[in-house]
Amino acid sequence: MRFWDREKEVKDLKAHIESEPNSILFVYGPKSSGKSTLLYRVVKELSRRKLFVQKYDVYWFDLRGVMISTYDDVVQLFFEPEGKEGQKVISETQALFGIPNIASFSVKSAVYKEIKSKEIDPFRYMEAILRKRRKRHIVVFDELQKLREVYMNGGNQKPVVSELFNFFVRLTKVLHLAHVIVMTSDTFFIEEVYTSSSLENTAKYYLVDYFDDETAKKILIEENFDKTMADYIVYQIGGVPWMMMEIIQQSKTMSVEDIINNMYLAVKSSIEEKIGDIMEDDDNLGNRAIDVLKKVIKGERLDMMSKDRKIVKLLVEREILYYDPLRKRISPHTKLHEKAVRELLGE
Repeated sequence: MRFWDREKEVKDLKAHIESEPNSILFVYGPKSSGKSTLLYRVVKELSRRKLFVQKYDVYWFDLRGVMISTYDDVVQLFFEPEGKEGQKVISETQALFGIPNIASFSVKSAVYKEIKSKEIDPFRYMEAILRKRRKRHIVVFDELQKLREVYMNGGNQKPVVSELFNFFVRLTKVLHLAHVIVMTSDTFFIEEVYTSSSLENTAKYYLVDYFDDETAKKILIEENFDKTMADYIVYQIGGVPWMMMEIIQQSKTMSVEDIINNMYLAVKSSIEEKIGDIMEDDDNLGNRAIDVLKKVIKGERLDMMSKDRKIVKLLVEREILYYDPLRKRISPHTKLHEKAVRELLGE
């Protein structure tokens, strides 16, 4: 995704990284709001400084597109056995984005086997590596919620996520050894982790939202749309980065009106299918989902302490609604989602 005006966010994240580690940082926001693109930019800009490269190591774990269901999968994510010549495997993130100084944990093959067999505690070993290198470290996890169903012992005893966050607190709050940055679009995951891992006074939260309307219009004008067309686009879709990029790219061969209409039809069809799937699984659940959507569209208060919470969570997981856990804001995922829900419900 092209990098657009995020000057404030870049400045804020640089300041966090250059301060002493003292808390886990959750970078959260709607899906495709540009969280990963933003952090890539921050690290890439910092990596141009010779002093930064000398002082910092960066470990970047991207869980998107990775199948993780067992402890062995987690070990493969965190650790790389050294190659036959003793050379560390170049990380996929480093290869794709050309950001220097990024790696996962490289270990000897014999150690890798002992970690997989649980003869060596992976978290203690990671801590030992970080201590040995005598640098300040940045450890980034993208979409960490994918580990929520993985357990240390293959059963329901020790969730990997719970153990990880205890480890993160030690790295940040206790040892001041590393910045730990967790990026996620699953905002209910933040609440779950906060409750289960006792993160009070150990975590900060940074929202990367869609662009506000004025910023989106400015970007579109810079991309050679006139003011009237920029106003129209933002009125229809808001400041959703990936939608803006689609319009910019496709407008060379299609009218903007047709592009937005195609987007709308795709969103509407997706919502119809998702609601239909819920109805097919459980009529009662489906009807409750429709009731919750009506309340959201009308701006009515929801009971997030009990009866509505499960339904909101389901609709957020299906990317029909968006939930901001800090501001307690519940809304359709985008303007097109709101328009589609209104039409489907006859509101």
